[in-house]
Amino acid sequence: MKLPDHEQRELDEIERRLAEDDPKLAAKLNRPAPRMPRRTLVLAGMLSLHVIGLLVVMAGVSSSSAVVVALGGCVVLGVFAAFVVRAWREREKQG
Repeated sequence: MKLPDHEQRELDEIERRLAEDDPKLAAKLNRPAPRMPRRTLVLAGMLSLHVIGLLVVMAGVSSSSAVVVALGGCVVLGVFAAFVVRAWREREKQG
């Protein structure tokens, strides 16, 4: 939504005065926010799932439930397999 001209001029004036009063703050506010690389987010998600799978296995062992242990084992092995496949595909792309 576009601002009316007088409001845009007021905001521009405030921005100009801020830049004069505190140039470091103005530079910091104009800098884009840092983003985490997609690869880092994927690896963090895979690690989280792996830990959850291990916790499910431990819960299954403590409750003597073979089904819960098997479910946790499938999660752990699935995450490991996904990691191996992802690494293999990246290696194939590189050459």
